[in-house]
Amino acid sequence: MEDFDFKTVWAKSDGKSLLQHLEDCLCIYRDLTHALPLLPILAKSENFFDWLFCAVYMHDWGKAHIEFQKVLGNCKTLHIADSDQGKAHMEFQKVLRKVKNDWHRNRHEFFSVPFVGMLPFSPDENQLITQAITGHHKDFEALSGYLPSKQKIENYGITASGVNPLDFQENLLKKLNIGYLKALKEKFQTIYGQYAAGNRQFEFQGIDFANQPHPVRAHVRPYLDDGTQPDHKEYWQQMLLIGGLKICDHMGSAEIPGIPRLSETHFGFLKQSDYEWYPHQEVCGQTGGNLFLTAPTGSGKTEAALLWARKQFEAGHQGRIFYVLPYTASINAMHRRLVRDFDGDVSPDQSRHVGILHGKLGQYLSAYFENADDPVEKEGHIQKIKEMHRQVVHPLKVVTPFQILKYFFGVKGFEKGLTELAGAMLIFDEIHAYDMQTFAQISASLEWMRKYMGIRVMVMTATLPAFMLEELRRAVGDSETVRADKALLEKFRRHRAGIVEGNIFHQIPSIRNALEDGKRVIVVCNTVANAQAVYQKLADATEENAVLLHSRFTVEDRLAKEKALFEETDTISLLVGTQAIEVSLDIDFDVMFTEPAPLDALIQRFGRINRRREKGICPVYVCREGGENDGYIYPGELVERTLAVLADVSEIDETLLQTMLDRVYPDWPDKKKYDDVRAAFSDSLTRLRPFMRHKESEAEFYKRFNGVPVMPGKFQELYEKRLRAYELIEAEKLFVSLHQGTFSKLRNNGICKKDAAVVEKKGRLKSVPYWLAQCPYDRNLGLLDNDTEDIEIKKDEDSGGSQTAFF
Repeated sequence: MEDFDFKTVWAKSDGKSLLQHLEDCLCIYRDLTHALPLLPILAKSENFFDWLFCAVYMHDWGKAHIEFQKVLGNCKTLHIADSDQGKAHMEFQKVLRKVKNDWHRNRHEFFSVPFVGMLPFSPDENQLITQAITGHHKDFEALSGYLPSKQKIENYGITASGVNPLDFQENLLKKLNIGYLKALKEKFQTIYGQYAAGNRQFEFQGIDFANQPHPVRAHVRPYLDDGTQPDHKEYWQQMLLIGGLKICDHMGSAEIPGIPRLSETHFGFLKQSDYEWYPHQEVCGQTGGNLFLTAPTGSGKTEAALLWARKQFEAGHQGRIFYVLPYTASINAMHRRLVRDFDGDVSPDQSRHVGILHGKLGQYLSAYFENADDPVEKEGHIQKIKEMHRQVVHPLKVVTPFQILKYFFGVKGFEKGLTELAGAMLIFDEIHAYDMQTFAQISASLEWMRKYMGIRVMVMTATLPAFMLEELRRAVGDSETVRADKALLEKFRRHRAGIVEGNIFHQIPSIRNALEDGKRVIVVCNTVANAQAVYQKLADATEENAVLLHSRFTVEDRLAKEKALFEETDTISLLVGTQAIEVSLDIDFDVMFTEPAPLDALIQRFGRINRRREKGICPVYVCREGGENDGYIYPGELVERTLAVLADVSEIDETLLQTMLDRVYPDWPDKKKYDDVRAAFSDSLTRLRPFMRHKESEAEFYKRFNGVPVMPGKFQELYEKRLRAYELIEAEKLFVSLHQGTFSKLRNNGICKKDAAVVEKKGRLKSVPYWLAQCPYDRNLGLLDNDTEDIEIKKDEDSGGSQTAFF
């Protein structure tokens, strides 16, 4: 055995041997057993990790098929037919690589399946392993089409290799490198001892290779006719086993070195704090299990969440942490902060413990490779780091809720995502920020994960109506509630609210006066168009110390503005923005002027003023009149009740905040609609099945949650130039994401049209389609609607000259 050459069979076209690939996957398996120790409990079987070991070790044995080795370009395998060593000459191998093969769209996983029969488990257990191996690349619906009819097999006939490529039985008997597979079998116990923590002794059973049914007929189609539900034990055994196998296979193939874990020792930075914890933070740090925290903005909710997470590890719980935030800007900022906490002075793209997931991940990471000389090498490095963030690498991830919700829509790879969520600790910050539909889906998914997946949840908020809080409590189940104490709330009197007549444009003189008095001012608008118009009217008053922040900038410009806001915040005297300003931005200004909004949104906006309570009582002004399109954003009755509540107060008293909220939200705005959405989503969860990719639900998900990327006309030439230079991430950074409604309006008006770039790839021309928006774009203002008047587009040095308002 020691002399056996395991390099003769490849797993990859780069020449990596099958055994090496299997051991790469088993390294991930070994780490996975420690990172997700709840998997056997959730699968209701102490044998689960042994099943997973066998699935990982055996999943690619079918690659020892001689014709598949030809597909990979492996000529060494031909020594089976002819051992003439002289034929290993490089020039001869080049010739052999051009020889046609008789693989004929077969599936290597089919030829791995028969070997499961030798395993010493019960028939039901072996069936689970078989299903996982069969489905580790394609869903069962796709695989069902790989069963040729008897007539088709007969019509194809025997090829020059002496075997009919469509005849599974013949291929199994005549085309596998049995010597190699026997060697893998002989190493089975040794490999198990090296990578698994169990004490199983494998006594193999015999296999009748002459009577092996096609895997599609024996395993795939019977499963498609079955109706296993989440309450069945087999459902979660199937889900977690295929999820675990895919994690090991994908990470092993990507040569990711391992899966780091967190423990209570990684939270040492919390002990180095130079201030005493608030009482609510201390209680959070002593609470095991689910927790709801209500505390003012700026009162250390992030620290409270980390103290709670540390307590879960101290109590013996192990799982991945997901820190959930609603907006990209706040996610990027939180990621940078947590990297500093857990990894010290390293670049965020090099963090070992803290990951990040949102729709603009590649562009965010690209900012840390600005000085790379080789664009191809840069792109490859970014893509590899993106893959690490998507895999089960980082034990703490900062994400949008949609990165979790997508798994419940059955998107490709959802079994991996659900497996990673086993025993997870979910921290929801600013949960008030979501629309009714998203909130309903979060609530339903939390209830489902609590019931089946052993999660622990912490929900944090400064403002949440009582009925929403109760709905979350019902979904989460048993939980503790922590509130900032009255003494602390009294100390958080920091805002004096005033209702001012007119709209935000009527406040321009007052805003100018505040700026002239040396105040740092935030202006919050409910729409991008109003934010752009206000910024243009005020920018000249700040001597370029102004930032406009909204969603219609290119990623490149948005990241530059976020960097200026967070790294040079003391030099910024004016910040104009939309709702993104509300959430988790650690900034501190002196005075605010804002368009009207529901009270919970306003309180979040106010939290960016006098955040650190070092300025006494600061004014926050709310306009009585909103913009003409505000009705599409906020229900008018909520805004009216908010203005009525604020009219009765002067200083915002945090001890009365819940009472004020309950006046604005006496009940659900539309309880029936909420119940219908939640019920429909809960019903869809019962149709979620392992081995089945739900294509309709996946399309529905991406249509619901993804904006539409468009290319501003002024960047078209630069975009195509970057594509041709293989600067793919840099090219992506030139897009602007539009809400579906805005995109539809521009498309219907003929402003957004389909276009395509033609680039060369591997000697072939390839068309890359994209949406071109013939709208003016300015680096200070963003993408402008053609209906916008009186917008002066200034000279943009990077675009190569001055631009007019229309193209």
